[in-house]
Amino acid sequence: MKNTFALITGGSSGIGYAYAEEWARKGYNILIVSNREDLNEEAQQRLQSQFPEQRIRTCYQDLTTENAAQELFDFCESENLIVEVLVNNAGMFYFGAAVEKPMALSHKMTMLHSTTPADLCVLFGKAMKDRGCGYILNASSITAFMGFPTIAVYQASKSYLLKFSKGLHHELSHHGVKVCCVCPGAVDTDLYNLPVKMRKRLRAIGVMLSPEQIAKRGVRATLHGRKVKIPGPINYFFLLMCFLLPGFVVDLVKKKFV
Repeated sequence: MKNTFALITGGSSGIGYAYAEEWARKGYNILIVSNREDLNEEAQQRLQSQFPEQRIRTCYQDLTTENAAQELFDFCESENLIVEVLVNNAGMFYFGAAVEKPMALSHKMTMLHSTTPADLCVLFGKAMKDRGCGYILNASSITAFMGFPTIAVYQASKSYLLKFSKGLHHELSHHGVKVCCVCPGAVDTDLYNLPVKMRKRLRAIGVMLSPEQIAKRGVRATLHGRKVKIPGPINYFFLLMCFLLPGFVVDLVKKKFV
C-alpha cells in the first residue's frame, strides 16, 4: 500500500479530519485536500504523529472552481498516488433566504456540494472500476430529504449528491467499487456557529453527534457496502417528523426567519 491513498476533501478539520483519522486506522495513506494551507499543514503534522508509518500528504485546492476536479485528479496522476478511497466531504453552510444572498455564494455552494464531487466520482470512479476495487464516501446531509426555507440551496445541493450517489452505487457495485452516501443530522462542529454550551447540551441528549462518531459509522457503512447511511437513531425520528410536518408549520418558520 505504499502509494495507495484515501483522499479526503475538507480533511483538514471537523468531520473531514475525523474521516482522515479513521481511514488511517484502516491502514491507508492519507491525502488531505482543502483551500486552507495553514490547516492542511497542522492536520498533516497531527496525523503524522499519530500514524508515523504511513504517508500523510496535503494538496491545496479550491474545489469551488470549474476545473478543480480535473486538476486534483491530474495532481494524483502526476504524483503516482493511487486513490483507493475517495471521500467527498468538503462543505459550506449558511442560513438565510436564497434570493437575499449573493448569487456567487449559491454558485460556490453548488460547485462544492454537487458539481465537483460528481466530477471527482467520475474521474476516480473510472480508475477504481478499471482496477476492480475502491471505495467512495459522499458526505450529504439529512436535509437532502427535506424542503425547508433558509437552507434552500444547501439542501438542494445535498439532495443532488444523495441521488447521484445512489445511482453510482448501482453502476459500480458489480465492478468491485462500493459507493456510500452518509447523511448525518446535526454534527458538533463550527459549521453552524452555535454557542459552545448549546452544542454540549445537544450532544448530551443525542441530537448532535461528534465528528468522530460520524466518521466511524460512515466508514463502517462504506466498507460494508451500504448505499445510504443516516448516523444516529434519533435522526430517523426527525426525518419522519419532517415528512409529517404540516405545511402551515413550515410557513410559520418562513414568516419568522425569511
